[in-house]
Amino acid sequence: MTHLRCFRPLRFFRLAMSLLALSGLALLGAAQQSTKDDAITGRVMGDDGNPLVNAKVVATEAEARGPNRAPHSTTTNDEGYFRLAGLPPGDYYISASAEGYLYGYAFATERSAQDNRYFRPGASVTITLKKGGVITGRVTDAEDRAVVAVPVSLEHVFEADDRPRAATYVGREEWTDDRGVYRLYGLQPGSYLVRAGGRGLQDRGASAFDSDAPTYYPSATRENATEVRVGAGEEATGIDIRYRGERGHAIRGAVAGAANFNRQPYVKLNRPPGAQVGFTYSRVEDQSLKFDFEGLPDGEYELIAGHSVSGEDDAASAPRRVTIKGADVNGVELRLTPLASLFGRFILAADSTDCQTRQRRRLMDVSLVLHRDGAAQPEPAQERPNQQGEFAIRGLEAGLYRLTASLLHIEWYLRAITQPGSAPANRPVDVSRQGLMLQPGERATGLVITVAEGAAFLSGKVISSNEGASLPTQLRVYLVPAESASADDALRYVETEVESNGRFTMRHLAPGRYWLLARLAPDAESQEARPRPAAWSAESRAKVLREARAAKVEVELQACQRVMDYVLRYEPR
Repeated sequence: MTHLRCFRPLRFFRLAMSLLALSGLALLGAAQQSTKDDAITGRVMGDDGNPLVNAKVVATEAEARGPNRAPHSTTTNDEGYFRLAGLPPGDYYISASAEGYLYGYAFATERSAQDNRYFRPGASVTITLKKGGVITGRVTDAEDRAVVAVPVSLEHVFEADDRPRAATYVGREEWTDDRGVYRLYGLQPGSYLVRAGGRGLQDRGASAFDSDAPTYYPSATRENATEVRVGAGEEATGIDIRYRGERGHAIRGAVAGAANFNRQPYVKLNRPPGAQVGFTYSRVEDQSLKFDFEGLPDGEYELIAGHSVSGEDDAASAPRRVTIKGADVNGVELRLTPLASLFGRFILAADSTDCQTRQRRRLMDVSLVLHRDGAAQPEPAQERPNQQGEFAIRGLEAGLYRLTASLLHIEWYLRAITQPGSAPANRPVDVSRQGLMLQPGERATGLVITVAEGAAFLSGKVISSNEGASLPTQLRVYLVPAESASADDALRYVETEVESNGRFTMRHLAPGRYWLLARLAPDAESQEARPRPAAWSAESRAKVLREARAAKVEVELQACQRVMDYVLRYEPR
């Protein structure tokens, strides 16, 4: 008895310690699980198969908006691995960037191609970045001596597929070394103008060449410059510039209409039809907001001022055209006016159509797209709604806007875009047909965009009716409603480009009967980056409808139908 009494406390102690150990393991496992569940991990690789060290990886919450959309970021280790920890529950875009490589996103290959952009904590991803292009050369003077410390910059003028850039700008500036050599890397595929001298980028230190008119490769003005084409991973060498050393001129002025001088407006300098060649912030001087651009050659320019709060523009000036002809231009005034804002919501039509997809459908899987009429090759404004389908777009210039939407799910199509009409009837106005006019400072509300399920899909190939003849460039395929009741429904007019091999694809099509037509775009000779869609004007819709009826090629699309390998003959007019 004495022996047992002596060791019973020890047995209890051992049992207690065992229970504590098990409890600790459970807590540790829970902590590890929690850490795993709030993190997205993965690896960043180059397209050569090697891991990328110190690449920046960013997780951006898909549903957050404006200042609440704070990205989470980290860098890769020596093996290219990363861990984004402490992520709240939700959907995230995962992107990566590295010196010399093109910016890239992660895509989930195991999911449907229509829903592969989002990741949730606990996921593991791999991002492969492509090597960017390189342009390198030497800058010399008339005696072939190196021009040292001259800024060399690029204007990206054409995409990789030879489409004009919607908006070009002077960027990616580097200075030559003691040999006059420059090297610009990490470039998107496409065509560039290479320029030395001048001051396109204002947010840097001064250069001895800022007052010079830029010299474009090989030794020319911008109008006579030679484009340099580069692909992903390619290096364009020997892009040597013989520096002209010609003195440029200046544009000076002031910004008026600012509420106070604590929010200094920016000023953009463009070369019509759309190349941005300068950017600066105004400065307080003599009780006004002054700005200046120097090192400018003769030519036509356009200036626009604006100011930004929390990343959102709330005022801007009307574009002001200025001509430089052998002398400086002084006293230019840019007057700010309030910008408009637009508020509305997406709704999903409660139809019985079911395309039997396993995709998770959410109203936030759409983006509203706005194109402003009259803008010179504009980049369209885009905005995604929240989980309830609501959206807000601020910082919009006054003007007439054409609206459409980018749809993630292939089963969806746009059924209607409306806004409330004037009192007392308040009858909805068809915005898709007549556009949306915004006045300066207007706060437009009540826009409703209806998305429906049951979209059809049509793809195929255009062939020439003349056997053996090649197809012309700038050829487009038009889908035009055949039902008379839909003849003026702008959302039923669909068009797409024909690829060089004759292929074409049309997505997000409303079910119904259509005429199908292949023809040259009306502005095929235009240098605009994006031809104006026929759906945007009643005259264009009527014209393409007449031609499509005359061609008598009819196709009927059922809900959720997929028509593949359709053959359409092109009849030259």
